[in-house]
Amino acid sequence: MANVYLGSKKKKRSKFWISLIIIIVAVVAFFGFFFYRYSRLTKSPVVSADALTYVVSYSEDLYFIRVLNNNRKVMVMKIQNGTTFPGQYITLTSDNLEIAARNFLNLFELKSDVNYYLYLSDNLANELISKLNGTTSQGIDGLLTALKNSKFNMWEVFTLGGVINTIKDYDRSSNIDQEGFYALINAFSKYAITNYDKLTIPLVLDEPLQINIGTQKLERKYADVGAFQRMKEILE
Repeated sequence: MANVYLGSKKKKRSKFWISLIIIIVAVVAFFGFFFYRYSRLTKSPVVSADALTYVVSYSEDLYFIRVLNNNRKVMVMKIQNGTTFPGQYITLTSDNLEIAARNFLNLFELKSDVNYYLYLSDNLANELISKLNGTTSQGIDGLLTALKNSKFNMWEVFTLGGVINTIKDYDRSSNIDQEGFYALINAFSKYAITNYDKLTIPLVLDEPLQINIGTQKLERKYADVGAFQRMKEILE
């Protein structure tokens, strides 16, 4: 006569249900954490702010990117590094991008809820382009195109940390965080964009003006006043 081990079968059933409950709890916890992260990112005060300003130093130029969430617009202005604006005689330089952001906003009489800044090299630009699913262009033009073509999905919420780490590897002074980078992607992929080809302030002279002060020789690059006033009206 065969022996029946009821206790052993009960133990197996018990282990199965315990394992199943643990798996369900783990899955619920993961998705709960995921949706919390995604909601926190997409509903961040930065993402819903009226105006954001990004100052990017690249090559010999400064790029001022304005994200206007209230008007669903992105405006990219290009100004040569070291340009002096007659009247207030404010010079925009890449020496300190935090100061450059404040000076830019003062010059154009603009408001900004949050300012971000970044020193962009070709290597960093190309790394970011790769993380944004790529484009044939490189440098800042490639980055702007990649931002425009980027289709951010909720699963990519976990990749933003890696993007910020890459930025910090190249520019430790940058204050761009996950919320700021997501706000940039969100705006470029959804809003109307006015690129810098329409918002570049020319200089009065092709070459810097040489100024002699005693034994000192200074170079000055002066912005075209008429163009400055036109751009000021556009950015209002």
